[in-house]
Amino acid sequence: MTMHSPQQAASTDLASRYLGVLADFDTALLHRHAPHADAEKLSGLFLPSVPPNWLGARQRIMIVGCETRQWNVLQAGERFSSLEHYVERSMAVHQAYFAQQLSQSDIRGLAFHNFTRAVAQRCGSDGLIYANLLCMAWKRGSPVRCDHFDLIKRYSKLLLEVQIDFFQPEIIIFANGSATAGHRRDFFPLARDEHGKAIGVEYVEEHIPNAQLWKFQLGHRDCYRIQHPSSRSPDAASARQFLLGLLPQKPE
Repeated sequence: MTMHSPQQAASTDLASRYLGVLADFDTALLHRHAPHADAEKLSGLFLPSVPPNWLGARQRIMIVGCETRQWNVLQAGERFSSLEHYVERSMAVHQAYFAQQLSQSDIRGLAFHNFTRAVAQRCGSDGLIYANLLCMAWKRGSPVRCDHFDLIKRYSKLLLEVQIDFFQPEIIIFANGSATAGHRRDFFPLARDEHGKAIGVEYVEEHIPNAQLWKFQLGHRDCYRIQHPSSRSPDAASARQFLLGLLPQKPE
């Protein structure tokens, strides 16, 4: 009998959960040369992997972006063979990509992974999970105008729920930005008071506009909503820096 390490067992468990969600997914959308009219312009399916040292992490933080511009699970000329193989490949692509991003220096300008590196530097990378609100991109950008968006949105919600249930993050940072904030609220409706106002924490007394940073609860989890890290607004940059100070610091 083959013995698997705890890390391998966790990856197998997560892959099994993905397969359960994707059992009725139209796999024709995953082919490099899909038969649907605009499906060829879809990215591959984005499936977060288990961080290498996740099991021993003292703090688990999930950062949720919007969507990837490009996510090539199958290489040029490669044909889709099975959903099991595809899920395994997508998770491997994610693990290699995120490890590469964390190992790089910040790039000039405002980039999403400059923010993930800043969180890793403050909190450690062992329990850092990189996820996305939407599981596929279209034309290297938002899939909202794609003919298949209803399907993408449905599976995005299901996959994100699987990831939160599996990883059990103590903190979730929704960094998907304002353009997809409505879809995030559809996925995770906000708790409201008797007057219908969303329940959360503002930081306006710290001179951080509510539009730039807001805290709310998702079950027992602390969640923060910020603008996408590519935002050039000085207020957005101040909010990101302020949020970093709110996050738990890794042991020296």
